[in-house]
Amino acid sequence: MIRFLFILLLFLFAPNFASADDADFWDEPVKIDNAAKTQEKAVTDQEFNKVLNFFKKKQTKKEEKKKKKMGAPANPDIENQPDMKILNNLYDSYPTLMIPVTLITRDGQMIEPGYYRIMSVKKPEQCYINFYQGNSLIAKVKANETENDYAQKTLNYVKLLTKDNEKQAKIIYGDLDCNLETTVNIK
Repeated sequence: MIRFLFILLLFLFAPNFASADDADFWDEPVKIDNAAKTQEKAVTDQEFNKVLNFFKKKQTKKEEKKKKKMGAPANPDIENQPDMKILNNLYDSYPTLMIPVTLITRDGQMIEPGYYRIMSVKKPEQCYINFYQGNSLIAKVKANETENDYAQKTLNYVKLLTKDNEKQAKIIYGDLDCNLETTVNIK
């Protein structure tokens, strides 16, 4: 019986003995490594400039690599012209189309009413008009390439044109790469 009481008391008070070391830690507000104090060193302007130049060189190497991949422009100063910056912005932004009715494609895909960001995909065998909401591809519609730009005044455009019978609609799309058109049924 005495052994049992001794073991019971040992289990009850053993955690307190183990945490006695931890209590010392909380008594000291901050422990500072003495070796760290002696190794403090101020960064000089030369060292700072050396590191800064290293990262600038690294950035220019990335830009040169990207230019090699894309090819050099015929006129190197063309990138600095304001008109070129406008063209690049237009090319990077995709037009948005508001569809007021449910559309059914030739493949049987349904496109519900809503707003869609439109992008073209041009492959050797076929062209497609992709309908996106956010980052989700909602529909991929086969389209025909055409030379007709439908007298649009902008480089990037998309429109939904209804035909006379109100059972079909034509989607026209254009960007710097191509002009596309496709016919879809209205539900």
